[in-house]
Amino acid sequence: MILNNVIARSEATKQSMPYRLLVTLTFLLATSAFAWPWSGSGEKKSTEEDQARIKDSLQLEEVRSLQREVETLTRIRLQKADSLEKLEAEHWKRRYAESQLTEEHQAASRELDGRYSKLSTDLGRVTEEVSASKSLTDEAEDNAKAEESSYDALNTQVKLSIEKSLGDMLGDYPVGMNGRILRLKTAADEASKDVPNTIGAVQNFMNDMLLRHEMTYTQSYGREISQVGSRPDVAVNRLRLGTVFLGEVAQDNGDVQALLRSGALQGKVFEWNAALPLEMATNIKRAVMQAGDAVDSAQASAQVAIPLDVLQNKAVKNAISDTKELSWSEELEAFFKKGGIVMYPLMLVAIFALLLCLERFLVLSFRGHLGRRFLKKLNALVKESRYEDAANLCLKKRTSLSMVLFAVLNRARDKREDAERSLQEALLREQPRLERRMGLLAAMGTIAPLLGLLGTVTGIITLFTVITEVGTNDARVLAGGISEALVTTETGLVIAIPVMVLHGLLSEKIEKVTSEMYVQSTSLLNRIFGKDA
Repeated sequence: MILNNVIARSEATKQSMPYRLLVTLTFLLATSAFAWPWSGSGEKKSTEEDQARIKDSLQLEEVRSLQREVETLTRIRLQKADSLEKLEAEHWKRRYAESQLTEEHQAASRELDGRYSKLSTDLGRVTEEVSASKSLTDEAEDNAKAEESSYDALNTQVKLSIEKSLGDMLGDYPVGMNGRILRLKTAADEASKDVPNTIGAVQNFMNDMLLRHEMTYTQSYGREISQVGSRPDVAVNRLRLGTVFLGEVAQDNGDVQALLRSGALQGKVFEWNAALPLEMATNIKRAVMQAGDAVDSAQASAQVAIPLDVLQNKAVKNAISDTKELSWSEELEAFFKKGGIVMYPLMLVAIFALLLCLERFLVLSFRGHLGRRFLKKLNALVKESRYEDAANLCLKKRTSLSMVLFAVLNRARDKREDAERSLQEALLREQPRLERRMGLLAAMGTIAPLLGLLGTVTGIITLFTVITEVGTNDARVLAGGISEALVTTETGLVIAIPVMVLHGLLSEKIEKVTSEMYVQSTSLLNRIFGKDA
């Protein structure tokens, strides 16, 4: 910028020098012009001298001006040289600063590159560690979920086992049942918590199972408070041999009762029975007393004869049942209970079918009545052409046959075609009245054996369920259960056979009445319109 200013000044100086010379010459000429009119020829020489001096002055002035220009140019050159030196120094100073900055920048870049490389290495290592940690975490989560699922499955299985044991409790051995229910309820509560205590539930459940098996393989004798027959809170001496025998003898009057296996289809496996045969009651009482004497005398090797088949083959139960005499109402009630819940719809089917048979029998007895005296009197009136009187006679009877004959007599004064159409209408009207509800009665006869078969299948399923749960080693138990299951089939057949017989009799009656209506109406039509025909 300084160099530009110097150049501008030198140019201005160059332009100002001719301007100065021109001013000087103009001034001299003006002076000569003013002096010339008053000068003579003598002064011509002085004028030339003046001109020479002026010329010399001009030259001298020009030289001076040139010297001044040279000085000015020299000074400008020096100034320019100084400015150039300053500029060059400033340039090199800036170059040096720039080089310094470049070196600092390169050093900083190298440092940053090193730090970046180190950070990249550290980042890669951290990324690998994070990936490895994530993989381990995912694996641990999967393992935890699998363990949790296994734990939940185990807890669910434990709950199902506990619930099954509680459901089977009603058909199990009743001794110690209250304690078993408390233990199983506690186990169920432990397994049903928000945070289930499966271990505690399993411990309670296994303790109950161990105590139950221990009862199966142990025997005991003691004094208890029990209910003998209908007497509650009776002090008894109780003798138990595993789960195959349990006998009690009242201390006050010597009443005897025993816990026997019933094998009923309704799941009642054990039941108390105080109505024992005399011989059996005497043997049980003797066995209980012998056991009591052995306990009192501390005889560990004493042997007691128990009057019961250890195989529990229901022979004792059958002997007890044979000793009881039942009335016909009690036998019917027992028979009804053996069939189970299917006996109720079978009873409804029997009642409904009986009502339908009675209703159809009454309807056919009234509307299907075929009176011979009525037909004889009607034929006599028709023979005398007293059609109005014959029609009134038909209206008085109000049977299906009389209504059909009335339709013909009502058109006796008309053409034969009108009488035939009236006859067809009457037949179409009366025949459905006679056949009404016969299809429903036939359906009742078909449904009854099907319901009986349903009851048999249900009973056999229940029987095998009981056998699976409690087991049996006697084929007579299985045969007895099947015989009880077949009660419903027997009942269904007992209902269906009479219903079908009655349905056949009623259908035959309807067919007879319908045929008689066709015969009598056609005969009457021919007698009235015989001449036209």
